[in-house]
Amino acid sequence: MKIGVYGSAVTESEQLTQSAQIIGEEIFKAGHSIITGACKGLPFDAVQKIKSLGGISIGYTAATKASEHEELLGTLLSYYDELVLIPTDYKHQKNRSVCLKYRNVSSVADCDATIFISGRWGTLNEFAIAFDMGKVIGVLTGAGKFATQVQQLIDLFGKETKGKIIFDGDPRRLMERVNNQLNQ
Repeated sequence: MKIGVYGSAVTESEQLTQSAQIIGEEIFKAGHSIITGACKGLPFDAVQKIKSLGGISIGYTAATKASEHEELLGTLLSYYDELVLIPTDYKHQKNRSVCLKYRNVSSVADCDATIFISGRWGTLNEFAIAFDMGKVIGVLTGAGKFATQVQQLIDLFGKETKGKIIFDGDPRRLMERVNNQLNQ
């Protein structure tokens, strides 16, 4: 299965970096591959861990050419077994903001489950997409403002989802619970 890992593209704390690495390790142990937006920060910490163990990583970039990826998103191509590019005939290919959201929709659509570790606006966008698509969603609690505010947003909007949302503060237990949900 493919597990998407989403979160802050900036390093927030050593604790969150370690949590992201644990999630990458647990994805590997479960025999899954990882999907990210091919950016720096917490998702990349999970990618680095899974790759160090010999796992499979799929990156969805906002670039139209692999040669542009590293400069645009700041991660090395060598960390991705597959890099999914923006189509060169995409109408908005020159608009980076639009391409980032195109990447978000495409990467979440390709996931069997998603894990959220902290984050900001981009992470909120990815969460909303996963919520609307009815994905299995794991949220690492105690991991920054995103994790504390997303439950309030769910309650505020009151929208139903076919997905299953799992909140847990322990990255290993969170992955175990996500795996259990996938295997039901």
